[in-house]
Amino acid sequence: MNGCFRVTGLRCLSRVCCTFLRDGPTLPSPNSAVRLLRTLAETPPADTPLLGNWWWMWLRLRLRRWPRRLSNCPLPGGLLPRRFSLAPSSQDGTRMAEPGVPRFLITFDFDETIVNENSDESIVRAAPGQKLPDSLRATFREGFYNEYMQRVFQYLGEQGVKPQDFRKVYEDIPLCPGMTDLFQFLTKQGSCFETILISDANTFGVESSLRASGYLGLFRKVFSNPSGPDERGLLVLQPFHKHSCTRCPANMCKHKVLGDYLRERAQDGVHFEHLFYVGDGANDFCPTRLLGVGDVTFPRRGYPLHQLIQEAQNTESSSFRGTVLAWESAAEIRRYLQEVVKKC
Repeated sequence: MNGCFRVTGLRCLSRVCCTFLRDGPTLPSPNSAVRLLRTLAETPPADTPLLGNWWWMWLRLRLRRWPRRLSNCPLPGGLLPRRFSLAPSSQDGTRMAEPGVPRFLITFDFDETIVNENSDESIVRAAPGQKLPDSLRATFREGFYNEYMQRVFQYLGEQGVKPQDFRKVYEDIPLCPGMTDLFQFLTKQGSCFETILISDANTFGVESSLRASGYLGLFRKVFSNPSGPDERGLLVLQPFHKHSCTRCPANMCKHKVLGDYLRERAQDGVHFEHLFYVGDGANDFCPTRLLGVGDVTFPRRGYPLHQLIQEAQNTESSSFRGTVLAWESAAEIRRYLQEVVKKC
């Protein structure tokens, strides 16, 4: 080993000494515990040899000519000291999040996941007589639900339904059982969890509902079909995007939305340790294919997502690498996430 100790479970002692000498003047506190933590974060594992370290240190001590900043001085063999980082690494080599960076990403659907109704059906309560004409309902086509809802909003606007009338309906939709409990937990654990929402409903309805319940600020991003009042003051709806996925509705592929978001965050330097997905519908099945070992899908028990996952597991057992935990109350999700946080 050329004078460098290899000790299982410990750091290279010579590297620790070098780091004390190099960064000592810049430490935020003379407290020895702080210095030790910073040094251990800087130091490579014991199985990373630094050739000739002891000889190099002995030579410097002999000459009594220590440079003011050793970080730019190459070690023998052309090695430069590693850039300082307080980011810990787990024992299996997985890089953990930087301090202040969320470690986990939790993604929510909206209809019948956060709220206990399908909001697109709930808005019919704002219609005259609280129903839609059969001729309008007959225009629905499978896979083109967004186009159908555009016609519904147009019809309701022509009947005199104003955005404030829609807002009142959205605000009155109750949350699913236990959802308040889960949201309160995530609010308190904001440093651990980053929370986003991907919904095939619409931004006006989603944001109205979450604002009324006091949890809109919990979500870093809300991805949903754009909607809002037009120049006539009528609520209009647009598709979210175009995509080539054959499994999803024409206006939104949640797999693409989530995948794009993960790539965007990776470019920001954020790499999540685990992903969690909470949903209920058939269109939530596609994004769950992004989840891997250590990730968790939370399908609402007995709803289409749960049924699709069960069918996939029966016909293709390797189709889900992560864990699947069905729920009836969101408090069950909260209890699971509590255990995750305790183990970290």
